[in-house]
Amino acid sequence: MGWRIMTGGESQLPGGSRPTMFAVIACMRPSRAKLPGAASFWSRIGILAASTACLASGASAAFAISTAANAQVLASHRAQPASRTHPANRAGAPAQTDAATHAASPARAPAQAGPSSRTGAGSAVAARTITVANLRDSGAGSLRAAIRRANATPGGGATIRFTVHGVIRLASQLPVISRRVITDGTSAPTHVTGGPPVVEINCNRHAGLLFGRGSAGSRLLGVAVDDAIGDGVTLNAGSITLNGNYIGLNLRGREAGNGGVGVYVSSRSSGDQIGLNTSGDSGVIANVISGNGDTGIVFAGSAHDIVVANRIGTNPAGTSAIGNRGNGIWITSRSRDIRVGGTEFVDAATGMANNPTGSKGTVPPVFVVPPLGNLISGNGRNGLRIDAYSTGNVLNGNFIGTTADGDAGIGNARNGVWIDHADDNSLIGCKFVNNPFVYYNVISGNHKDGLRVTSSDDIVVQGNFFGVGANNTAIVRNRLDGIRVAGSSANTQVGGVIPLGNVSAGNGHNGIEVTGRVHGFITFNTFGGLLAFKGAAPNGHDGLLITSTGGHNLARTNVFSGNRGNGIELAGDASGVTIDPDIAGLSTNGRSPLANGGDGLLIDGTAHHNLVGGNLHSVIPQNTFSANAGYGIAIAGRAHDNLVFGAFVGTKIGGLQALGNSRGGVLIAGTAHHNSIGAFLLSKHNLISGNIGNGVTLLARTHGNRVINNYIGLSRIRRSLPNTGRPVLNLGRGNVIRGNRLRRR
Repeated sequence: MGWRIMTGGESQLPGGSRPTMFAVIACMRPSRAKLPGAASFWSRIGILAASTACLASGASAAFAISTAANAQVLASHRAQPASRTHPANRAGAPAQTDAATHAASPARAPAQAGPSSRTGAGSAVAARTITVANLRDSGAGSLRAAIRRANATPGGGATIRFTVHGVIRLASQLPVISRRVITDGTSAPTHVTGGPPVVEINCNRHAGLLFGRGSAGSRLLGVAVDDAIGDGVTLNAGSITLNGNYIGLNLRGREAGNGGVGVYVSSRSSGDQIGLNTSGDSGVIANVISGNGDTGIVFAGSAHDIVVANRIGTNPAGTSAIGNRGNGIWITSRSRDIRVGGTEFVDAATGMANNPTGSKGTVPPVFVVPPLGNLISGNGRNGLRIDAYSTGNVLNGNFIGTTADGDAGIGNARNGVWIDHADDNSLIGCKFVNNPFVYYNVISGNHKDGLRVTSSDDIVVQGNFFGVGANNTAIVRNRLDGIRVAGSSANTQVGGVIPLGNVSAGNGHNGIEVTGRVHGFITFNTFGGLLAFKGAAPNGHDGLLITSTGGHNLARTNVFSGNRGNGIELAGDASGVTIDPDIAGLSTNGRSPLANGGDGLLIDGTAHHNLVGGNLHSVIPQNTFSANAGYGIAIAGRAHDNLVFGAFVGTKIGGLQALGNSRGGVLIAGTAHHNSIGAFLLSKHNLISGNIGNGVTLLARTHGNRVINNYIGLSRIRRSLPNTGRPVLNLGRGNVIRGNRLRRR
């Protein structure tokens, strides 16, 4: 593919000679200890296995449009009605002489290698050139006549060129294209290289343009297709290129939507190229697919397609919405191996490389819109939906829910991305060798969740922004969660070793929410409530909320700070969660406050058999819950059988200086029972010191809890670092207070 790769820098964070937050660990998915059930919960101590660790430029921004040559024609077929049913089950499609109707059963087309988004698609030379010399619906010199001649051309196909510009208003549907035909609107007079279309096919409420059997390798270049009764453009053959087109807009860039889908790619079509950027310049606009009555682009059983440098749901400038009424892009019906965007991050025009964190805060940042990414914003449903067992699809470098520059919102009405019953899909914003976020997906400004994953396994999310702008400064909130993982999803990986973590901050609800029966979930190196290597960008509720009952869920090497609610909350009937090691309430280096408005860690509801502590290797040496507006750790409601060990509560990450929690160190409240703060092993003690209030408070209705073998009011080196209140206040019954080393004020 010829992608440009920029090697990353050092593996540790700035802030001095000491490593501060993230460990470089030589594995892409960390290993995870399999935790036993509740009956053997306490036996988990000591047996945890260690993991090895678009610029908002205006309508003149460059369209990358390939010029070509030649075309012919076949008899027309009657118009197809608009349909908002599932794209693989449309009723009422017209009979057609080439049998090129939308597939009722989305059988996969044979796999075909996708064309390069940089070099263009198809290289065979067309055998014949046909000229469109007028704007009439039919007759000599018309587009209709040219398609008929092209369809009648044997052998190598044809190129249709234009000696006129303007609007062709149809009196009936154009013939189905049944040969390899290049329809080259960029050949028309007044067209400017890199400019918008000057030839418009106004379907006038007839059916849109259809590439039928035999049309493989065709191209549609520099044409506006609008006002079709159904879909604007339908692909029923493979290796077709669409570039430099307006689909759903007229020549003035105003809404003139097709009644159905903008571009429909059926199961008979694979290896298509929806958009090109041959220059590699940032800000190139390939196609604008907006204003349509249903989804912008549908892939229904297709494979190996590439979608590059398009604006889907916005005006050509990418500054305001002209939404498709459905999704921006819908990948469905077992579609597979579709790449949306690309991994380039260098602007070929300037030579500048995207580096939004400034090499993790060590140099001034550089902001470049990834040249191959798509802008998918302003649509009536989701920005991008993947469902119906579609697999192997990858998103790189897309801005979803934002303006073209990524720094303000043009939200999709539902989720930015929704992955539903579709395994092995990924959102990737960098590789291990890169600086962080160099070709990030920025998924912000959407009206529901940024990313929603429902009953989908093995989803990988690395190097993306959720809820903040591309400039790593602006807050562009998703109204609900940044990331929500739900249903029976298994083995969702959010993040990885540095630089593969994500930012989920500034969202209306939670940075990350894990619910339902989700199991095998990992969040690793997440900035939850703060910008990347910078200050606070608060989520409205928690940094991380887990209510899942599925078990084997892990939060490791994250910073959940700066949120309006809690840093981390385990609620509902959450069980089988391991928190090890994380920071809540401090900056990334663990040395300065970045308070959550609630508690550092709250365990409530009936959450049970969760483990706070462990032996995972990280440059965060242990869980640290400090400087929060509430307690460092609170266990409330009817939570039971949870274990907390090896945590620092109320100090800097080194355990030598105080950064106290404002209400106290640890609270056990409600009817919480049989929880343990500390363990029998002396090496697993908690350090609970420097807090404003009591070190540990157990309220009246608590019972059967244990506070054992902790350092309370002492520093890591056993010097005095008292809490302002009592070391332990026990108002409950049957609670065990034993073996603690105390220092009173």
